[in-house]
Amino acid sequence: MQDEAEYYRSVLDNLTGGFLSVSLDGLVVYVNPTAGRILHLPDVGSLSGKRCTHALAGFPALLAVIGDALATHKTVHRAEVSVLHGDATLIIGYSTLQVRNRKGDYLGIGIIFQDLTVA
Repeated sequence: MQDEAEYYRSVLDNLTGGFLSVSLDGLVVYVNPTAGRILHLPDVGSLSGKRCTHALAGFPALLAVIGDALATHKTVHRAEVSVLHGDATLIIGYSTLQVRNRKGDYLGIGIIFQDLTVA
């Protein structure tokens, strides 16, 4: 079988929804291409390792969701948030998840989302 990490990254890359993960210390771990398309981020690969507050500075409502998930360790199922992109408001449907290692140690959060905006 091919490299396991590459396989898992390919799964995330091919999700039909946007996915991003943030470490416990607030660094972007991963942003999939669909998240980049939804949020109009030109180079998602360059966001890894950056502070989420810097990488997603144009999306304060999304940052609030991420901050709350990191602070409370709560999982959110099927919520919505409005984010601005230029002059347009996007309605983002999202769920959050806790990222834990096999020992159960808390490592950060993941958020999966869709653009629910009616065009």
